[in-house]
Amino acid sequence: MKKEWKALWENKAYLSSWIFLLFLVLVTLKLVCIFLAFNEGRTSGPQLHDIVLQYLPVADVSTPLFAITWICILSTLPVALRTPKKSMIVFISILVMSIIRSLTLYFVPLQPPIDIIPLRDTFLEGSFYDNKVMVRDLFFSGHTANLALLFFLIEIKWFKTILGICTCVVAFLLLKQHVHYTIDVIAAPFFAYAAYRSAVFCTSQILSIVLKNKEEVILEQDSVIV
Repeated sequence: MKKEWKALWENKAYLSSWIFLLFLVLVTLKLVCIFLAFNEGRTSGPQLHDIVLQYLPVADVSTPLFAITWICILSTLPVALRTPKKSMIVFISILVMSIIRSLTLYFVPLQPPIDIIPLRDTFLEGSFYDNKVMVRDLFFSGHTANLALLFFLIEIKWFKTILGICTCVVAFLLLKQHVHYTIDVIAAPFFAYAAYRSAVFCTSQILSIVLKNKEEVILEQDSVIV
């Protein structure tokens, strides 16, 4: 692991690419904040008839949702970011999923479920949501997609199993609170997987350019493909 970080610092093209991706992630997340504020003010879109929500009694489960989500994120990211190559996959995954989700929110506007209990997430409200409670960031579920993405990023089997279970639990709790429609949480893992696979491909292409030694490139590409 130390050898890989050393290789990053010694290769200017590699380091520049890594820093640029990190910068691009930060800029993209800021733009997403602006877009979410815009999206919250829109009034277009239908209110779906969701048979699952119809038969699932609504309850406020914000606290366990907040706890499970952020425990998973904070415990997984250090593992996912442990090498330069893997961190590049994380950066690009975030970029791709942010773009895809912004597009789906824009082109598939929905009214929130009629009996929604707004999800309170202290961290998101203080950072991405501009101290507001969002109810129109519906298709697709960001909470479900984020945990699904972590599931795809992690290679450790027992860790992966826990993340898979937590993703399912969070998806259920979102429905229990009627924060999302069923289609929102079902679609989320597919978009997360698309973002992950795109990131793996893009990372391998970047490595083939910035790493000059062909044998090293092959090894590095193999190390990032799960």
